[in-house]
Formats: sequence, structure tokens, C-alpha cells
Amino acid sequence: MNQDTSIKTTKAVRDRLRTLASDRNTTMNDVLEELVARELTTEEKEQRAQQALEEVRESTGVTVSDDARARARSFLQSLGREHRAA
Repeated sequence: MNQDTSIKTTKAVRDRLRTLASDRNTTMNDVLEELVARELTTEEKEQRAQQALEEVRESTGVTVSDDARARARSFLQSLGREHRAA
């Protein structure tokens, strides 16, 4: 059984959650559950990257180099920075 708890946040965040919930005809809790389920931890991202690299290796025989991975990671991080700045 799940027990409810409280989270302290700003009125602006609370109001935004309320608006999102209303638009989706659901509850603020459901919106939060959806958001946290969609976000990955650093460890989860790394696990998925490892799985993807293994799938590439198995299906193509190509092993992605550490240098290529570092360049890809840098590129993706720059995209994230641009997205947050927009």
C-alpha cells in the first residue's frame, strides 16, 4: 500500500502541476508519476547506453571506441545545454 506524503515546492510549480493535471484530466500525483518515470538517473542512462552498444556490436560486429563514445556524449550534452537555454 502506498502512503501519501508531501513535497514542498513553490506556488508557481504547484500551479503548473495543477494546470497540467487539469489539461490531462488527471491528478497532480499522476502528472508527477509520469514525469519521474520518464526521467532516467545517470546510472540508468549508462546502463541503456551499454545495452545499445552491445546491440550494435551483436548486430553489426562493430565495437564503438571510447573516443567515439566520448564525442557522442559531448555532443548530446551540448544539445541538452542548448535545449535548456532555449
